[in-house]
Amino acid sequence: MENAQRPTMRSRKLGQRLRAIREERGLTLQQAARVLNRTPSSLSKLETGKRGIRRPALENMLDRYGYADPVQRAALFDLARHTTAKGWWYRYEGKLSPSMLDYISLEAEARSIRSFQLHLIPGLLQTVNYARAVIASGISQGMEPDIDGLTEIRMRRQKILFKEGGPGLWAIVCEAALRQEFGGPGVLKGQLRNLVELSKLPNVTLQVLPYSAGAHPGHNGSFTTLRSDELSVVLVENLTSGWYLENPDDIRRHDVVFDHLRSAALSPDDSRSFIERLISES
Repeated sequence: MENAQRPTMRSRKLGQRLRAIREERGLTLQQAARVLNRTPSSLSKLETGKRGIRRPALENMLDRYGYADPVQRAALFDLARHTTAKGWWYRYEGKLSPSMLDYISLEAEARSIRSFQLHLIPGLLQTVNYARAVIASGISQGMEPDIDGLTEIRMRRQKILFKEGGPGLWAIVCEAALRQEFGGPGVLKGQLRNLVELSKLPNVTLQVLPYSAGAHPGHNGSFTTLRSDELSVVLVENLTSGWYLENPDDIRRHDVVFDHLRSAALSPDDSRSFIERLISES
């Protein structure tokens, strides 16, 4: 029996491949559902990564689609086997929003992360004290946040930057984020020092977009692009949640904006010098 789940990079990738196979056969979702003797809704959930599938059901699906390539079938079986694996973050389902759980699962499996932030230091680069101050400032849920629990989760997420085979992080941070005193001047100074050190990691590229850059194409808001070997997702956040863009045109537009921001921002070396000057001035 299939199981409902939160989308992960692997389940989204499996769904994407199955959708491509269906479309190659010239089948609409409704037509394929009839061929497979299932509902369009359940097939849609499978193709969007929201539902897993066991090997016997997957074999039956590929047989009915007439998909016989043994190498590709084996790759799909292996992918399906890992889609239901639960990461450490599932322990915190009661503390995190569904959107945040989705994000952490995607982040944990990403090969590269590109983040543009207008007003905050990216979560993967935050110190404990800065993270606590940011989390404590959140009131959108209508209740007091679990500051200790959420800070612990944020710090645990950062381990991916130090593990073997971890993702490459490219972060562009606006000058405003480097001056906003979350937690006070002492906390900010510690955060800036942390940025200088983390920017020296081989898999971290940090750029500052200074006020002097003037008008820029990122003024509409922050965003993060996560990529695995074959899948790209853009996260755009609002006050209470976030939503994921998977359409290739949407992803391409955000890539173009990020490339423009990368050109407008200070180089990584100049960015580090800029942050060091802010530290010395504080």
